[in-house]
Amino acid sequence: MRVRSQLRARPGFSLAEMVVALGILTGALLGLALFVSKMAHTTSTAQLLSVGSELVANRIETVKSNPTYATIDTFATTESTISGSTDYKGFKRQTLVKHVGGAVTDSVDYRIVTVIVTNPLLTSPVRKTTIIASF
Repeated sequence: MRVRSQLRARPGFSLAEMVVALGILTGALLGLALFVSKMAHTTSTAQLLSVGSELVANRIETVKSNPTYATIDTFATTESTISGSTDYKGFKRQTLVKHVGGAVTDSVDYRIVTVIVTNPLLTSPVRKTTIIASF
């Protein structure tokens, strides 16, 4: 009789408690895996956007620093490969220049410069527009 009373008195987990505990642990680990996956995707997208913004800003500053207003139109190009950092691989940069006015009878003379940077991994292109008046 003594042996039976000692077996029943031993504390421990029942099978139902173990199944519930494993279910909770599984749910927590799946949630953590989903979080890590989304965080990695967001981090890589943010890095691509950062590089795209850098490329756009560099091109805009290059056009703005051009000493001759009349030659701004020569910047209108599409670059399929961008030299520089290895981070630029896969990026494509397009520079659009639109001349507004400028005739002898016009009261305005300015150029609208738009730079568009694309990458196959970006959902939307990075774009920036600036206006440069004649000087």
